[in-house]
Amino acid sequence: MSSEEMLYAKGSKIWIPHAEQVWESATLEESYRKGAALLKVQTESGALKEIKVKPNGSDLPPLRNPAILVGQNDLTTLSYLHEPGVLYNLRVRFCERQIIYTYCGIILVAFNPYADLPLYGPNIIRAYRGHAMGELEPHIFALAEEAYTKLERENCNLSIIVSGESGAGKTVSAKYAMRYFAAVGGSESETQVERKVLASSPIMEAFGNAKTTRNDNSSRFGKFTKLLFRNHMGVMYLQGATMHTYLLEKSRVVYQAQGERNYHIFYQLCAARAKYPELVLEHQDKYQFLNMGGASDIDRISDADQFNETVQAMTVLGFSIQQIADIVKILAGILHLGNIEVSKKYKDGNEEEDTESSEIFQNNMHLQVTGDLLKINADDLRRWLLMRKIESVNEYVLIPNNIEMAMAARDALAKHIYAKLFQYIVGVLNKSLNNGSKQCSFIGVLDIYGFETFEVNSFEQFCINYANEKLQQQFNQHVFKLEQEEYLKEGITWTMIDFYDNQPCIDLIETRLGVLDLLDEECRMPKGSDESWAGKLIDKCIKFPHFEKPRFGTTSFFIKHFSDTVEYDVNGFLEKNRDTVSKELTNVMAQSNMSLCKQVMVLEEVDTLSTDANKNTTTLGGRVVISANRKQQLNETRRRVVPSKQHKKTVGSQFQESLASLISTLHATTPHYVRCIKPNDDKIAFKWETAKIIQQLRACGVLETVRISAAGFPSRWLYPDFYMRYQLLAHRNQIDKNDMKQSCRNIVLKWIQDEDKYRFGNTQIFFRAGQVAYLEQVRANLRKKYITIVQSVVRRFIKRRRYLKLQAIISGVQRHARGYLARARAQKMREVRAALILSKYARGWLCRRRYLRLCHSVAGIQQYARGMLARTRFFAMRDYYRAVQIQRFVRGVLARRTYQKRRRQIIICQAAVRRFLARRKFKRMKAEAKTITHMENKYMGLENKIISMQQRIDELNRDNSHLKHKTSEISVLKMKLEMKKNLEFEFKNIKAACLDKDKLIEALNKQLESERDEKMQLLEENGHSQEDWCSQKQMWCMENEELRRQIDSMIEMAKNSEGNQKDREERLLAEIDNKELNEAYQRAIKDKEVIENENYALKEELSRIQQHSNGLGSFGMHHARSASNASSQNDEDIGYGSAKNTLDINRPPDLINKSDSFFDSTSIVVKLRSILEEEKQKHKYLQEQYVKLASRNKPTEDSFRVSELEVENEKLRSDYDQLRTSIKHGVEINELNAQHAALQEEVRRRREECIQLKAVLLQQSQTLRSFDPANDSGNVNELMEAFQSQKLVNRQLESELKAITEEHNSKLVEMTQAIERLNSEKGDLQEVLFKSIDEFDQANVDTLKQNDRYLRLELKKAITQYLLVQEELKLANAKLSAYRQDGGKLENKLEEEMIRNKAANNSNDLGANVAKQKTQNPLGLMKFHNSDLDKILQRLLSNLTPRTVVGLLPGFPAYLIFMCIRYTDLTNADEDVRELLSKFVMQIKKMHRTPHPIENRVIWLVNSITLLNLLKQYGDVEEYVKFNTEKQNQQQLKNFNLFEYRRVILDLIVNLYQALVMQIQGLLDPKIVPAILNNDEIQRTRHPHGMRNRSMDATSSPEHGNIPAWKQLIGQLEHFYKQFQHFGLDAVYAEQIFSQLLYFVCAVALNCLMLRGDICMWETGMIIRYNLGCIEDWVRDKRMSNDVLTPLAPLNQVSQLLQSRKSEEDVQTICDLCTSLNTAQVLKVMKSYKLDDYESEITNVFLDKLTEKLNARQMPKSDEFTMDQKFIHPFKVVFKYSDIKLEEIELPSHLNLDEFLTKI
Repeated sequence: MSSEEMLYAKGSKIWIPHAEQVWESATLEESYRKGAALLKVQTESGALKEIKVKPNGSDLPPLRNPAILVGQNDLTTLSYLHEPGVLYNLRVRFCERQIIYTYCGIILVAFNPYADLPLYGPNIIRAYRGHAMGELEPHIFALAEEAYTKLERENCNLSIIVSGESGAGKTVSAKYAMRYFAAVGGSESETQVERKVLASSPIMEAFGNAKTTRNDNSSRFGKFTKLLFRNHMGVMYLQGATMHTYLLEKSRVVYQAQGERNYHIFYQLCAARAKYPELVLEHQDKYQFLNMGGASDIDRISDADQFNETVQAMTVLGFSIQQIADIVKILAGILHLGNIEVSKKYKDGNEEEDTESSEIFQNNMHLQVTGDLLKINADDLRRWLLMRKIESVNEYVLIPNNIEMAMAARDALAKHIYAKLFQYIVGVLNKSLNNGSKQCSFIGVLDIYGFETFEVNSFEQFCINYANEKLQQQFNQHVFKLEQEEYLKEGITWTMIDFYDNQPCIDLIETRLGVLDLLDEECRMPKGSDESWAGKLIDKCIKFPHFEKPRFGTTSFFIKHFSDTVEYDVNGFLEKNRDTVSKELTNVMAQSNMSLCKQVMVLEEVDTLSTDANKNTTTLGGRVVISANRKQQLNETRRRVVPSKQHKKTVGSQFQESLASLISTLHATTPHYVRCIKPNDDKIAFKWETAKIIQQLRACGVLETVRISAAGFPSRWLYPDFYMRYQLLAHRNQIDKNDMKQSCRNIVLKWIQDEDKYRFGNTQIFFRAGQVAYLEQVRANLRKKYITIVQSVVRRFIKRRRYLKLQAIISGVQRHARGYLARARAQKMREVRAALILSKYARGWLCRRRYLRLCHSVAGIQQYARGMLARTRFFAMRDYYRAVQIQRFVRGVLARRTYQKRRRQIIICQAAVRRFLARRKFKRMKAEAKTITHMENKYMGLENKIISMQQRIDELNRDNSHLKHKTSEISVLKMKLEMKKNLEFEFKNIKAACLDKDKLIEALNKQLESERDEKMQLLEENGHSQEDWCSQKQMWCMENEELRRQIDSMIEMAKNSEGNQKDREERLLAEIDNKELNEAYQRAIKDKEVIENENYALKEELSRIQQHSNGLGSFGMHHARSASNASSQNDEDIGYGSAKNTLDINRPPDLINKSDSFFDSTSIVVKLRSILEEEKQKHKYLQEQYVKLASRNKPTEDSFRVSELEVENEKLRSDYDQLRTSIKHGVEINELNAQHAALQEEVRRRREECIQLKAVLLQQSQTLRSFDPANDSGNVNELMEAFQSQKLVNRQLESELKAITEEHNSKLVEMTQAIERLNSEKGDLQEVLFKSIDEFDQANVDTLKQNDRYLRLELKKAITQYLLVQEELKLANAKLSAYRQDGGKLENKLEEEMIRNKAANNSNDLGANVAKQKTQNPLGLMKFHNSDLDKILQRLLSNLTPRTVVGLLPGFPAYLIFMCIRYTDLTNADEDVRELLSKFVMQIKKMHRTPHPIENRVIWLVNSITLLNLLKQYGDVEEYVKFNTEKQNQQQLKNFNLFEYRRVILDLIVNLYQALVMQIQGLLDPKIVPAILNNDEIQRTRHPHGMRNRSMDATSSPEHGNIPAWKQLIGQLEHFYKQFQHFGLDAVYAEQIFSQLLYFVCAVALNCLMLRGDICMWETGMIIRYNLGCIEDWVRDKRMSNDVLTPLAPLNQVSQLLQSRKSEEDVQTICDLCTSLNTAQVLKVMKSYKLDDYESEITNVFLDKLTEKLNARQMPKSDEFTMDQKFIHPFKVVFKYSDIKLEEIELPSHLNLDEFLTKI
């Protein structure tokens, strides 16, 4: 079967010509066969037709494109590139989908929708920014972005050529292109440039546009706008603009056809006449120049509002008020000039009319008003309107004008004035738009008239069509060049493409003796006329093939243009070409007293574009472009300056020169084309007129572009795209997934035999027209075949399953029915038998009774009665017997029949089941046989493979055995995990022991308090009672934290009073009771001894302690560690707790916290002062005492515990190793039993150690008793107190030993249970393993691999748990080390304090009376000087790095600033606080405006929020202070009310939030679309069709570095989340930020989806739902609120909408589904939805019903289908109470603020 026969098979759709619709769709009724002369078709209307075709098939009707190619974005991607295919594709997009833009290669085809569409808002501009042409839906913004990107990348000049007939929307398209350039090329330093460029449009529309029969705002001139750009640091900024105009339609000023208007400015001026009473204007219908067309108004347009907009735009562009007033006067003068009446003139003395002259009355009001407005002599104006001057050889002759000539002179003057005024306005606009600075490059936007043909075509249409011929030639050359460049880039062989060249038509117009040359020659003739010129044309131009003469007459001629043949009427050609105006009238205007009028009239007509080109050398990519007509232009410029009348250029020659300069400029740029199409003449929205549209498509070059593309290889597919769609066309042995290019070659070579039909490029496959459709047909046939097979199998399966189900149901029903009937029959038989028996006995009883009654009375007849009864009984018995016999035989027959029937049915069922099983077994055996045969044929050497498989099985057996060991290791690891957990529990017990010891200290304190109370009752002589001591004790507890500062102040007081120390001490000691002082000292000694014993458990340096000999360690030990060593471990502490970590040897905070409950203020003063005085004298004595005491040192309870823990840890490690070894050898049970026995032995050993410990304690007590008190009589009491404390320690050790024993017993029980549990698990696992090994012969390799993976996974989990336990153990060891270090430091401090106390006790110079001083509290203030404020803020704000902030308290700088504010409040320095807060706000704002890393913005967002909360918390506002403590309430601000600054900081927080969000959004933007729309986890790579020659952005790739895009997006969100956590941002604010970010994600993805109709398909919905699910999972993993996911609702609903059914029954379901989408968004998705091959078509009825339902919803109406990407949700700042104590905050040294800030 040939390809033609396959394509033209029955049911194929074709196009046939139609008289009205141009083309009509039809379906083939029978398949085409080669040589056939007729084709039977059926049209869409149902009519049957026969089409004649040639036998060779050369004129077969064009085929319709496949459904997949209908509605393509690019017409050149259609497989069948012909006129009906292009027309239908445009119709589907425009009418059904309401898409007005379509690509046609490099052309953008734009339809005028005659409706306002939401396609040009800021959101759309942002959506297209940064996207290559073709990534999104076709749009004028996409074309503009392509040009702007090329401008940025290559720094070259570009142009956008907008063409089309009047009313097609050229002006609007050009305006939107310029709007895009102004938006993306804006500069902050030049904000007026974009505004001026956009403001030029209303002015040019007012002065150059008018209403025509085809368009209400038709441009009556050509315009080329050059947008000038400069390169600033690699970014192109809009610098300015220049404007060049062509061929203004001056005749419209004096004449308009019916239904048309004059230029808009005249009507606008009449509507605003009340503002200018001096103009003496009336209604527009009163003026002859305005009422000719009879259509003075435009629907829905207010001329007054338009005039205000025009005036405002002129003000923006630099027109002064005087200039605007003069322009208005000139316009009004033109209107009054048109109303000057020219009447008949009569000869003198009679009423005979003078036909050679005319008359204008001197008192004509309009004449006088014209003179007044233009400030000219009205008489001179009147004179030269009625007369004309003819120049002879030596004199001038005045000749009167008749009425026609006078009116012509008046109209010529009006046209001349308006043309000059228009030229002046354009010049002013250019001066305002171009500031004169040097530009880098430009983008030109050409808005020029399209091809025009009317019933009567004159000089204007000739010039317009001539310009379109030149532009079409330039377009054809550019398209041809791009087509050839594409082939060269891909490296394919190609032949020269023949394209239409309209150079002969251009030669006809512009060569010597051409139309323009003959026209200029005729204009120079004194008596030249239109008729004579027409005759010369016919004589001279008949040789040109594109020229035709009329059949009748000589007043017209024909020119065959590229789009159509046009007939031109010669009437008026010469006059319009000359464009003459009376020199005398121009002199009158030039002598005006109005400066603007005089300035306007002396303007020379200069080709601004060529002048600009001469002034600015044209460059392209940095190279000078030498124009071929440069010399000619220079010569023409020289000729232009000659003022001779003979050298005055005609309109045609001027237009030819301007057009030549325009074409030269376009050749020097990279052009982009926009072809505007007018769909209908009625201006009805989305109405399609096929005949009109096809004419425009031919005229504007769209079909020519299609023809050029079709002549080459129009269909182009990337290799991955082609492979993914057509891989089913090849056999699997021809497919190589690693080499897609070769696979694609195999597919093409298999189905396309003609090598000329395709080419293989470097990255693409090129096909001739129709080949893709052929492949689609083949693919559809194959899919249909495969689908039919699948459907048949599925239907068979469904039917068979239904049959079997029905069969089972029927059998069951029959079985139950038969049983029921049998039971009913048996019941009936029983009832009958019972009734017979009952009736028998009843009758017998009755008979007997009757017999007995009648026995005596009827004895005579007894014998007769007996005989009768006997006979009756005999007959009854006989009948009964016979009935029983009959029933017996009947029942037997029925039973046998039933049995036979049931047996037969059972046999049938068994046969069917056996047949089914036999068939299934047969099929399986057959499949196995086939498989074996195939394997034998395909693979050779199967024996080797069997051997290898056997080896593999052996390996798997070994692996299984290995896994069995691993499984046993799992149980061991679990047991070890429990042991490690127990170890952790022991560490927790250590901590609990520390807490118990703290409680013990409290108990000892209470005991000491009671003893002190008893002694104080006997020894106190100063009258202190027990209540005083209790109150003092409470006061000391409250003042623990502030004791350090008290000690500093006391030391300072001691130093200051050192001069008179002895006198003061004698006076004070005389007032103090020595006995009381000694008792207080003894109590302090006892307390220190207890603390010392408890801190031994935390020592780090065990080796140093163990070197001491046995003895008492509780008598004044002097630690060898120096102050530098004690503080060296905290050098890196930079956090909030720096106040606790900064070690001061003279003021140990832990010692203060432990001992301040045992000292009163008096004893503290005495001790400190005595320490300062006697320290040097007692140092030697203390050293000797330390040596003696150290010689008898002994490890305490804590050292014992540490050593025991280390031994236990080592033992656990050894046990663990032994268990692992035993598991490997399979003797784990024996090992566990051995360990159990070892534990029992350990318990016994500990009991013996307890006994030994008691003996040691007894020995210690004896040592204490034998201690010689003669060495130091003052230490006896201390020894006794130490002995008591040692007894307490012994008791504690005994209790701990008991606890350890009980703990080990409990552990033993738990371990026994764990062993039993693990044994059971081990048995189960072994059973599974052995079972899998036994069933190895029946299991396949995949099952073994699955088991292997499962076991490896379990092993991996166990190892992971083991590593976690190891990490926890390391953390516990680290904590233990830290505790030991802290214990060593505390021990140091305690020993040094003991030395000072002993020195104070032995001092003999202490006074008796000490005055009590109140303890000093830290105030939480930071003192600073106002001059240092800039440096403080500099180091806090600018120099603060994220690395530093991580180690600080969240919001630490805010706390410092607030403490400075409190200092200013304390000093009541309102200027300082104002300056502090103002500079802080200014610094933050400066940071907000300048680029900074995200970390810095997060840091200062946190600090600003913290500062705001502090100002509220300490601002004495009842709402915020209710949670404060009493101390915090005391720290409230007293003098300042910072309410205004709170508002300023709140605004600052909002600005920081917005800047942070926008910066994060900028980072997320390139990742969103690939992560949401382009990522496909199903591994189905899809690319949109119709993207030919479109470069895809790098960010649109689904993967970067083999990382899925959605993972990159979530990774970015994870990064920001961690940053928020590290810098202390509260979860409330983090959720707000992520909610905003998800809104941005939704907006970007949804906007891109709305603008990419090629991906609106079911598959995209599935992808979106998957990717959004990943984001939702991440949000839920972070335990954020569900409100964070709310912004994703529109995108979720769009994904569900894409996957929903789209029938009329589902309209309500869709409405209920899309609650977050507006009507425009839902309809946009529906109209852009791309159907799959077998999806039902979306009908217009469905869309209408859906629109009606959507509009009926109670939600705001909006035509915007995009979301605002720039929208930022409001930031809610909530108050959060802070429990941080200001007095605890210390200033870290690494901030370098110590020299500026001082804590008070």
